[in-house]
Amino acid sequence: MDVLVIGGSVFLGRAVVEEALARGDRVTVFNRGLSGTTPPGVEQVRGDRTDAADVEQLAGRRFDLVVDTCGYVPADVALSARVLSPHVGFYAFVSSINAYPGWPRHLDYAERGVHDGDPDATRDNIPEGMQEPDPYGWLKVGCERAVTRAFGERRSVLRAGLIVGPHDRAIGRLPWWIDRIARGGEVLVPGSPGDPVALVDARDLARFALSGVAGEFETPGRAGDTRDDVVSACRAATGSDAGFTYVADDWLAEQGVEPWTEVPLWIPPGEGPAVFRPHGDAAAAAGLSWRPLTETVADTWEWQRSLDPPWTPAERTPGLAPDREAELLHAWKHS
Repeated sequence: MDVLVIGGSVFLGRAVVEEALARGDRVTVFNRGLSGTTPPGVEQVRGDRTDAADVEQLAGRRFDLVVDTCGYVPADVALSARVLSPHVGFYAFVSSINAYPGWPRHLDYAERGVHDGDPDATRDNIPEGMQEPDPYGWLKVGCERAVTRAFGERRSVLRAGLIVGPHDRAIGRLPWWIDRIARGGEVLVPGSPGDPVALVDARDLARFALSGVAGEFETPGRAGDTRDDVVSACRAATGSDAGFTYVADDWLAEQGVEPWTEVPLWIPPGEGPAVFRPHGDAAAAAGLSWRPLTETVADTWEWQRSLDPPWTPAERTPGLAPDREAELLHAWKHS
């Protein structure tokens, strides 16, 4: 099979390329060549998807499948979809669960529908008054609609949940937890051991995208994993002596702890009751499968240890500073 990956050099795009190569596909990537190297045996078409002349390099090229891992602006996605549609069999577009304006604030977010995104919009067209993260979701739905307009039923829309796994440099929520637990000692953990946590490995999402199953799917992590499963997997993978002190969600919120950034993979239930309450049944029925969480954690830790210079937290997900964590643990015990 001839596969084109738009992106293909970092995290999810890299996972798609590696999965396609493992299947024996012929792989081409289209990217700017700024974020990573192209693996041996992969053809690179260097270009910027926002530049029509660059995208025209793909005109007339025949591919069985396109996987678009880096579409964020509808007008840009509309351009690539229009150029590729006449000679491409199928277009898999990786969207986001943020397509639902009710997520994660409402448990019935899926029933409330998606944003009314414009398939020709630019960032300048975001409706006034939108608050984060709604602009991102609105743009993603516009991208979905641009692909559907060009490809009709020859497309999949994958509304991804929280993606984790090796090579997660830009956000690094799971790597932060692995690194923190590897350092050992008393670890502050939010909420309760049985709280749900649903994480999708980039490699599992990549495999599903390459399957070419038509439709619109929510592609979250597997239901049934818990907070304790995550931290216990981190302790087992790293061999650390970490001990876990669970701290109430409401108390952390009262202390001004920032969800997602100071404590990755966490948001107070009152603010995001649906954050880890996914709807993955349709995707599972269509072939999405999830590897064990322990495998994802172990492989991510192996990747972190392979880095030179060593892994450090991403700017957008710094996590709790050691002094701040110690202060919170002390205050919690004496509250």
